[in-house]
Amino acid sequence: MHYMNIVDFKRGHVDEAAALAFANYEEERGHVPVLPLIDAVPDLSGFADNNLGVAAFDGGRLVGFMCGHGVWDNAWGISGLRNVFSPMHANGAQGDNRARAGIYARIYQAAGEKWARAGAASHGVCLYVHDAEAQKQLFRYGFGMRCVDAVREMGEVSTPACDGYDFRAPVRLC
Repeated sequence: MHYMNIVDFKRGHVDEAAALAFANYEEERGHVPVLPLIDAVPDLSGFADNNLGVAAFDGGRLVGFMCGHGVWDNAWGISGLRNVFSPMHANGAQGDNRARAGIYARIYQAAGEKWARAGAASHGVCLYVHDAEAQKQLFRYGFGMRCVDAVREMGEVSTPACDGYDFRAPVRLC
């Protein structure tokens, strides 16, 4: 990686960013084949309009981007907490795990500054489970795990019966 230029995410970046997000998804499908086939990621145009995203270029080539949904109040039910959320398709990086971790470090630094200036103290970024180095990089920045989703094929789950338990609605005392 040479010099990385970080710029505001604009409409002119949408197609290249969507191709990168799609490539990252397809790579994850190689690890988790039960993920569905898709033709494209959701439209990224809205992220170009909210001024919360960044794009990273190396030699004129997009190598990473990070965008987020607009700031919302009382995030996660916590009064006064403002949050920005970057869903799975709204960020991505090129290269192997180690290269992506370096790109994620730079793009989060730039995006996080924008999000903080917008008043968001809570930042959520979705990553693929097999992008372990990028996860470690964000953990170094203080990220934790709010939600972990398991992906498996649909079908019957064979488990032992839950005998000896009685499930019912709680009794209201007031």
